[in-house]
Amino acid sequence: MSSEAAEEEESLANVPTHDRPRERMRRLGVGALTDDEVLALVLGSGQTGRSVRALARSILRRSGGFPGLATMDFARLETLPGVGPATAGRLVAIIEIWRRAGSSSAWTRLVDDRAIAEIVRPELLHRDSERFVVVIADRAARPLELVLLRDGGVDDASIQPADVLQSVLTRGGRSFAVAHNHPSGSIDASVADLVLTRRLDQAAATIGLRFLGHILVAGDSWSAVASNGASATGSGGSVRGTGRSSRAGSRGAA
Repeated sequence: MSSEAAEEEESLANVPTHDRPRERMRRLGVGALTDDEVLALVLGSGQTGRSVRALARSILRRSGGFPGLATMDFARLETLPGVGPATAGRLVAIIEIWRRAGSSSAWTRLVDDRAIAEIVRPELLHRDSERFVVVIADRAARPLELVLLRDGGVDDASIQPADVLQSVLTRGGRSFAVAHNHPSGSIDASVADLVLTRRLDQAAATIGLRFLGHILVAGDSWSAVASNGASATGSGGSVRGTGRSSRAGSRGAA
């Protein structure tokens, strides 16, 4: 019998009460649960002839685990066997709660690239389309708002400094940072990334705004794009997840 067929026959009724996901969570804490147990708690019930844990395992296999599940919107979730509108809605809501919680917990002063990355990563992590966001801050680099400037089909050539600066000025910002993601998984800055960063740095200075940085997110990693980087890839164009800035002179005094 295949493992998938065995799962079909599995039933929580045959599992001792103390070994069921909810009871294990009560005794050991949610961190002790496997991925399929956590998802089973969200799903609540299985299908005819298939237990909730078997359904959870099937969903995780088809979606690529939690990272893949986090990239799926309502319509794509509904295409998974055993996922109807109610379940898709719960999953979308849980993913959004995670993103918002991760973002709100990081809203401290943008004192370095790591602080910027902590704010933008929840908005850009595990997205299957390219996004470009602007973090608008006050004169003391305290974040005021995170603005989604582009969603899908982002090309650095299509992002104009004037659009970025306008989004900052119309919201009363005095400083700002930008970020985008690479769905391809490449953490290396392109020539276009470097050019845009340099143009933003120069344009902001001409109107008295502080440009705080450009963060690139790919997979679970991030890098800070350098406006003075000599290379489109590698350490010459970014500082990989260290929180150090490789940009020259873009952080003046408040």
